[in-house]
Amino acid sequence: MKYNYKDIKESYKKIGICEGMTISLKTDLRFLGPFSSNSQKDMLESHFNALADLIDLSKGTIVVSTASTSLCNTNNIFDVNNTPSEFGALTEFIRNQIGAIRSFHPFNSYAAIGKNANYICTNNSRHCYGSNTPKARLLELDAKCLSIGLHPTETSTLIHHVEMLMGVPYRYVKEFIHPVLRQDKVFYEPFYMHLRYLECKAVMNLNNMVYPNFYKSGYIIKEESLGRGKIYLFSMNEFYSTTEALFTNDLYAALENIPSLKPYQK
Repeated sequence: MKYNYKDIKESYKKIGICEGMTISLKTDLRFLGPFSSNSQKDMLESHFNALADLIDLSKGTIVVSTASTSLCNTNNIFDVNNTPSEFGALTEFIRNQIGAIRSFHPFNSYAAIGKNANYICTNNSRHCYGSNTPKARLLELDAKCLSIGLHPTETSTLIHHVEMLMGVPYRYVKEFIHPVLRQDKVFYEPFYMHLRYLECKAVMNLNNMVYPNFYKSGYIIKEESLGRGKIYLFSMNEFYSTTEALFTNDLYAALENIPSLKPYQK
């Protein structure tokens, strides 16, 4: 059975999307099955328009990751206006909307459209996570995370923001000098990533402690059916506060196991 614009809007409304919301959108539309039109443009427009109508872009904001991680460790120039998003067709569609603003980071950019787009995606840190990044500003604005097709356990990049701020030992900050285009000129500038020590062989598993702790704290992830799949909604601040508290006592809480090899240990 194919789904259509009306189904999208009804599901978004049922799950709680409403006027004035700031939405951090994660997508994998494949899991919803076939759309009523064979045109990908129609499908993308339907998802975007349904969200934009419900939140009212004069009052709310839609934010997506437009990361281009394939540029990392290359000499390929980052062009904030033209380098495509590598995080799905809908994120690229939103990046190209009139009025969308993209943050300036060659590997981990975001695009936002709506009331707070400028605040979220300008004058950002050169880090991927931490203070003055789009993630930090989403938390300030009490954003909700809407995941389309995939359960949040598979899309929660907010965990990396927690890892950065809590200073987990199995990650370190690495500087990359990367070519970027500014005003038609190429500059080599520093940008930073929060990377795992490869020797640790650290495996993320949010179902181990992070999400059980989230549920134990009394919070929920809302879900609704759409097409052949589901959509999910949760509060970013609820996730952050419970996970920060968890990390206060256990900095390895996001991992499947504590690493047996610790290159950071003396």
